[in-house]
Amino acid sequence: MARVPGQPVDAADPAAPRAGRDARPGGVPVPVIMTVTVLAAGAGYPVTDAALRSGSPAFIATARALLAGAVVVAGLLVLRRPLPRTRRDWALGLAIGTGNVTLVLAGISEGTDLAGPAITSVLLNSAPFVAALFARVFLGERVSPLRAAGIAIGFVGIVVIVVGANNSGGGSNVVLGVAFCMMGAVGWAAAGVAMRYLSIRQPDFDVGRAMAAQFIAGGMLLVPYLLLSEGPWSTNWTSASFLSSLTFLVVGAQVITYVGFYVALTRWTSARVFAWTFLAPVTAVVIAAGQGELPSALTTAGLVTVIAGVTLVNLPRAA
Repeated sequence: MARVPGQPVDAADPAAPRAGRDARPGGVPVPVIMTVTVLAAGAGYPVTDAALRSGSPAFIATARALLAGAVVVAGLLVLRRPLPRTRRDWALGLAIGTGNVTLVLAGISEGTDLAGPAITSVLLNSAPFVAALFARVFLGERVSPLRAAGIAIGFVGIVVIVVGANNSGGGSNVVLGVAFCMMGAVGWAAAGVAMRYLSIRQPDFDVGRAMAAQFIAGGMLLVPYLLLSEGPWSTNWTSASFLSSLTFLVVGAQVITYVGFYVALTRWTSARVFAWTFLAPVTAVVIAAGQGELPSALTTAGLVTVIAGVTLVNLPRAA
């Protein structure tokens, strides 16, 4: 059935932006966008673990942010789209980039190094709970009991996946790793809600321009962290595995994941979009299975639980 002009894109969500900019004819459906997004994000966990064998957490986080900023700027130039130029562009980029770039990337890199990829994937995926709270307070977005249940079930599934993993032990300093992970989760949630706020309040909001400013500003905040650590000289630049891992982290786990995620936030409420992030660790398990590391029965049960939770969140009556 054709969409009625002026009808919300996500009709079940009162805070969703209206048709026009977010309901362009022939636009990619949000479930397709989020499927690509969670596949790229989920692959980022094992790839980060692989990259850490040849590079420091600080260098990987900083390079990932700044190189992603360069990729987005190049894309904007090719597409002849506006670049971040005004003080407001850069002020917003610095404020939001602190959360979704500086804190998130430091959390992923240090969390994976200190606590292990399994624990990191679970704790960073607690962001939907924080995002739902922030969205309720600052955007007035309602979270129905069914949608809240779906979020809770999805998180339980993530925990079950980790418990069922054969090598889900922690790293060298689990307590400190957990602190980094939670810092990243709060930063990710706050930045996501801020992007949602801008997308529904500003008719001329441009995701690409916003992401370019955030990657560059957030990446620059990581430079002192890099210089205070062992620095880039500890990186094994001759490793083909490291270079290919870094390339994927920049293009896939950073650019594709972030742009897809924030485009989705212009059309769906925060709780609904964030719930999809529970599928990221599922992707990591599927990748491992494709490499011959078949999941245990408990891990499989966790996968099914996650999918069930995300399905509940997306049911029309969950609004």
